[in-house]
Amino acid sequence: MLFNPFYEVEKMKDFMDEFLKEYLEGSKRYGYDYSNIYEGKDGYILQFIAPGVELKDIDINISNGILNVNVKRKVEIDKDKRLLRNERYDIDFTKSFKISEDADVGKIDAKLMNGLLMIYIPKKEEAKPKKISIKVE
Repeated sequence: MLFNPFYEVEKMKDFMDEFLKEYLEGSKRYGYDYSNIYEGKDGYILQFIAPGVELKDIDINISNGILNVNVKRKVEIDKDKRLLRNERYDIDFTKSFKISEDADVGKIDAKLMNGLLMIYIPKKEEAKPKKISIKVE
C-alpha cells in the first residue's frame, strides 16, 4: 500500500460530511425545539414552539438554579387507514437554562397558547432599573 498523506484529511472530511448530514436532517425532522429568549426591564421571556402538545406532556421544574423544560408529543397514526405521507413527527426535547441571580423564581409563570409555550421569569424588585430624579436647588 502506498503512503497517502491526505488519507487522514479525507477520513476527517468523510466524518464531518456524515456528522453534518445527520445534524441537518435531524434538525429538519425534529425542528420543534427551537426557543427564543428575551430580556425586558421587568423580566425574561422564554418561548418554545410546541404544536399539538398538551399540558400533561410538558414538565417545567427548577433545581439548583437550573430551569428544566421537557416537552413531549407522540403522534398517533391511524392503523386502519393507509398513510400516504407523514410530515408530523414525535416531539421530545429537554432544554436547560441557568437562572440569573436577578430572577424571582417564586413568581415564574408559564402559559401554553396556540402551540407556543411561554415562560415568564420576573426580575426581583431590586434588580429592576430605577429612575433617579434630579432636584434643582
